Amino acid sequence: MKKRVSVIIPVYNVEKFILKTVESVMNQDYKDVEIILVDDGSPDNSAQIIDELAKRDNRIICIHKENGGVSSARNAGLKIATGEYVTFIDGDDWVEPNYISYLLDLVEKNNCEIGMNKNNYSDYSMNSSDKEYVVEAEKAIEWIYLGDIFVAVWNKIYKMSFLRDNDILFDEKIWYGEGMLFNIDCLQFVDRVAVGEKCVYHQVSNPNSAMRKFNVDSNLCGIKSLEIQKKHWKKSNPAILDAWNYHRRAFNLTIAWGLLNSNMEKEYQKLYDSCVRNLRKQLWVSLKVPLSLKKKLIYIAWAIIPGVMSMRCKNKAKRKGN
Repeated sequence: MKKRVSVIIPVYNVEKFILKTVESVMNQDYKDVEIILVDDGSPDNSAQIIDELAKRDNRIICIHKENGGVSSARNAGLKIATGEYVTFIDGDDWVEPNYISYLLDLVEKNNCEIGMNKNNYSDYSMNSSDKEYVVEAEKAIEWIYLGDIFVAVWNKIYKMSFLRDNDILFDEKIWYGEGMLFNIDCLQFVDRVAVGEKCVYHQVSNPNSAMRKFNVDSNLCGIKSLEIQKKHWKKSNPAILDAWNYHRRAFNLTIAWGLLNSNMEKEYQKLYDSCVRNLRKQLWVSLKVPLSLKKKLIYIAWAIIPGVMSMRCKNKAKRKGN
């Protein structure tokens, strides 16, 4: 008997992308899907577009609500989802025709409640592989903090009964780092996770996406998310703690680079100085975790000469643009 899969897509300011996103789900080779589109008070024409799409396919359910953020939108979808499994897609991305069948097969044949994909198509990566394996939840947590598995909830699949039995929802006070918090919470309640490496998800570069533009408050929210995750740990070991410290330190680099790249370091001088101090003080963190030598050297350089590294990155981006 086929298992229904609910696909939850938050919709906010994605009028240029949402048609392709939804059609990529409508055209899946696996047909028993429920497509939940959550208009989170979008001020553009996204609401009208998804209402028109719902007229074309009776598997589409549209929710229109006041703006409450991406966590609120996903929770609204989870509360009405009827599928035995759920997956999430961002409203400006799209998926391959076998996205659902691949992820569903991944968890079903490995008897896991969570399936996570290591690879996706993006501006930065086109790696794809047929490799599949099962890892302990602790290893998956470590990989998420190290960036070996992307932090977001998209490109993953979850058993709905597992989420409901453990009262797992998104923290609506967290709008950045919310996916990582959700995933880390989930991993506290399982022993094993199915992991695949085939690219079936396309992460689109949307310059208007709030999640893909530098924002001081968003990064500070991400740090808050990290601190909450640590408080929720039921599973921990030295490798997880090292990986968490690495990710925590990486926020200092992201903020310092973002302020320099946006010419905002003088406006946020105290924050910038604090980040640079932390980069230097916590340099050992990046040297302890299993990163490539190249990455370790880059982290050392950012700690010692952040201004020079920022200029180097700017020049590299200019050359790429030309």
